[in-house]
Amino acid sequence: MKKSAGLLVLLLGCSMVNAQVPSSSAASKDAEQIKTTVLVVYYSATGNTEKMAQAVAAGAQKVSTVNVLVKTPDKVTEDDLKNADAILLGSPTYYGNMSAQMKAFIDDWFLKYQTSLVNKVGGAFSTGADEFGGKEHVLYSFVIAMMNAGMIIVGPLEGSFGTVGVAALDPVNEAALKKASALGERAANIARQLKNGKK
Repeated sequence: MKKSAGLLVLLLGCSMVNAQVPSSSAASKDAEQIKTTVLVVYYSATGNTEKMAQAVAAGAQKVSTVNVLVKTPDKVTEDDLKNADAILLGSPTYYGNMSAQMKAFIDDWFLKYQTSLVNKVGGAFSTGADEFGGKEHVLYSFVIAMMNAGMIIVGPLEGSFGTVGVAALDPVNEAALKKASALGERAANIARQLKNGKK
C-alpha cells in the first residue's frame, strides 16, 4: 500500500511538472502566431530614398516578433501585399510628385494584384533636392492613396505631436534618418498591436 501511494505521488508530481513547462514546439508555435510583417516599398534613383527605406526598416526591426521586407516596386509580389500587416511607401520628388514607378505600383494594387489592403497600417516618406520642391505633396499623395485603400495611416511622433510622414533633403542627414527610423518603429508597433491585441 505504501509503495502504491509513493508511486501515485511520484506520478502526480511528474504531471504537474509537465503541465507547467510547455514544450519547445508549443513555444515556437506561439511565436509564429504573433509574427507581424512590415513591407517597405521604395523607388530610388540616386540612393537617397534607399537610405531612408533602410532607416525605416531598421526602426521596424526594433520591435520584437516583426519580420521586415524591403523591396523596390518591381520586386513586390501579390503574397507580399497579402501577408503584410504594415506597408510603408517611399519616393523621390519629381516635379512635386512621386516617381512614376511608385504611382504604377499603387495603381497595381487593384489593376494587377486585386488585393485588399483594408485595415493594414500605412506610412510614407519622401526625399527631394529642394526644401520647397513638393516633398510634402508626395507624402499627402501616398496618404490619400492608402486612405482610399482603407488603410490605417501613421506617422512618426515628434514630442506629443504626430506628422503625416517623413521628408528628407538631398543629401539625407542623420536627423532625417532618425525620423525615418521612428516612423518604421511606430508603424511596426501599431501593426503588432492591431494584429495581436498586445502592447
